[in-house]
Amino acid sequence: MSIPDKETVALDQEELEILDAIRRVAPKHHIKPKLAQTYGVWTVCFQRYCKDQGIPWLWMSSVSDFMDFLDAHPNVSPPERNRALDGIMFYITDVHKTRTEEEEDEPEASVPRSTQSLFAKMLLRCDVELTEALRIRREDVRLDEAALTLPGDNQRDSRTVTLPNPLRDGLKEHVARVEDRTTSTNPLLFARRRAEDHSDEEEIEQSTALATRVMQTFGETSEDGDSD
Repeated sequence: MSIPDKETVALDQEELEILDAIRRVAPKHHIKPKLAQTYGVWTVCFQRYCKDQGIPWLWMSSVSDFMDFLDAHPNVSPPERNRALDGIMFYITDVHKTRTEEEEDEPEASVPRSTQSLFAKMLLRCDVELTEALRIRREDVRLDEAALTLPGDNQRDSRTVTLPNPLRDGLKEHVARVEDRTTSTNPLLFARRRAEDHSDEEEIEQSTALATRVMQTFGETSEDGDSD
């Protein structure tokens, strides 16, 4: 498969700083340079989406909205949505880290419709860690009580997390999707996610080009730099 001509887009100073921050932090997390570049471009794409929609940058309701936007995008496949989400979550949790008081007061969003938007919002709107989320099975979900039972190393370590109504409704839809595509009586609800990306370099470059094309659809760009 041939690689299409490399897409470029002009970036402003803030966007260049986002890319640079991700590049600097990535080696500490064993993320290779090309994948770090892809994470950066998807993160900038998300930021431009927020500006285009007039919604707050780095709020999880905005991440959820962006994931639902990508879910409806005809050229963005589920693996690409996963990579976009991984990049944005890497920036928020491992690069940006701090959340302002205004972000802590973030209002509830609409029901997350896609798997990616649900997963993203659950991680930062509920007391759920990434490793715990990856272990959630059907039997851990109590939809009538709007609650999750998060299993620990033994039964005494398990704990219960209450879900806000939009998350409960989103999880109900997700459980139905999972049950429709498996014969297991107790399936895992979320696939392995932020594990090391084993895609080859060509696939990662294609992902960067796709993120750039999506980015170009949002507003006007400045002439301060590009995504090379």
